[in-house]
Amino acid sequence: MGIKQNQVNLLGRVGWKDFKYTENGTAIATINLGVKRGTTWDNFFIKFFNTKTRNLAEEIGEYLKEGDYIQVTGRLVESKFTPTGSDKEISKIEIVGSNFKHVRFNEETQEFEFSDGSHGHSN
Repeated sequence: MGIKQNQVNLLGRVGWKDFKYTENGTAIATINLGVKRGTTWDNFFIKFFNTKTRNLAEEIGEYLKEGDYIQVTGRLVESKFTPTGSDKEISKIEIVGSNFKHVRFNEETQEFEFSDGSHGHSN
């Protein structure tokens, strides 16, 4: 598989997750993913939506739990808005996940170990 434009690939640990349905019935799952960089962890917030071919947000809600190590593929999405009572436009960048797979983090070697693909949830 070649590299796609605007593709983000992160490995990390699920800090928390939130799953809900909007008023119009759209399923949205949001996770906080801690990504190790050297000796520190950075946090990313990733949103997942159901698609026409896959109930991705519902899979996140059902299969992921706090503390799981996963690999996430997604894309960056920028939105701009002006808060109520302000005249200044704010730009917000989010990661929208398109895929996830469970991975193992070896605490002893401090490295991720990938399975043979027989476990996890991915396209």
